[in-house]
Amino acid sequence: MTPKVAVGADGTLAVSWTYQNANLTGQKVQVAVRPAGSTSWTGYTLATFTPGGVAITRSVPVAVDDNGNVTAVWNVWNGTGNEVQTATLPAGSNTWSRPTTISASGHDGLYFSLAVNARGDAGVVYTLSPYTTYSTGTAAYYVSRTGPYGLWSNSPVQVSETIMSWVGYVTNPQVAVDAYGLATVIYMGNGLEATREVSANSWTAHRPIIQTNISGASYMSPDLAVDNNGNAVVALSIFDPTVGVDRASVWVSQGDAGGNWTQAQRITDPTVPVDAYATRVAVSPNGAQQLVGWIDHYHGSAQVAQWTANGWNTTTLGRGTAFASFQEVLGLDAGSGAVARAIWKSSSSKGGTRIVATNYR
Repeated sequence: MTPKVAVGADGTLAVSWTYQNANLTGQKVQVAVRPAGSTSWTGYTLATFTPGGVAITRSVPVAVDDNGNVTAVWNVWNGTGNEVQTATLPAGSNTWSRPTTISASGHDGLYFSLAVNARGDAGVVYTLSPYTTYSTGTAAYYVSRTGPYGLWSNSPVQVSETIMSWVGYVTNPQVAVDAYGLATVIYMGNGLEATREVSANSWTAHRPIIQTNISGASYMSPDLAVDNNGNAVVALSIFDPTVGVDRASVWVSQGDAGGNWTQAQRITDPTVPVDAYATRVAVSPNGAQQLVGWIDHYHGSAQVAQWTANGWNTTTLGRGTAFASFQEVLGLDAGSGAVARAIWKSSSSKGGTRIVATNYR
């Protein structure tokens, strides 16, 4: 379930997933790795557990640094809550490190995100389960590691407000780490909120960066990317249920290394019936390339907006849409200031489902 893919600059490939047995009584956290220069894959099982608590489709975020070290993060049910755990496969080795629990004791870490920079610094942000924290509220917590073999920080740092369940939830956490190991975190709280680590263990005040006052609006597919210096781009899709509108638009904000954010900007044209889903963001390491992509479900096309001196310039990459808007899938990557890649799903009643990709040079 929920496969994830990571590619290192040296050519190391990693694919992760959660395996569910046929009688639904057990799950396994699994990763397959193909080292740089090899044509062979090796599969590993990192954890085995009996699922419990709320029924969710679990994911295993995975990342590869420039030297081929692979880091994976997952959560397991321990009988009373979900523990967030991690392990690392050193480059050139067939033996993973022993799994380490990085969530705090008593925390039910249901949703989480992993980021690893080129030199192997890593950050994980997780949020508490809204299903077990009715009386205490939800919040986001951050834990980090210096280098591929460093120890994870002992005490997760709370980087969001606490929202009580009768008001709302903190959920959908995401993290990106710059070349200096400093993190930017976003999450859904009072709209889309963000906080920035400006120096080791020193964070800006969390604040909303994209909000809407439209009654009944839905925030969908938030995404985050940073360059080596910590400059960030954030995008998400906001669905407007107003009668006569009934479609989703793409909103963007850009942040700097000091944690300052631009005013949210809608980059899809509100005068035409664009219905945008699966928003994705990519930023090249040097910051020269900033991209925001989405699937226009109404027109059946994949589109990417590129940041230029004149603002956001939108290009249609090609045809492609899923049977339903919630099934839209898009991947976007900027490997340098001059090269980018996009991949998306295209479905039709005649041709079935295809995976489509294109490069930008």
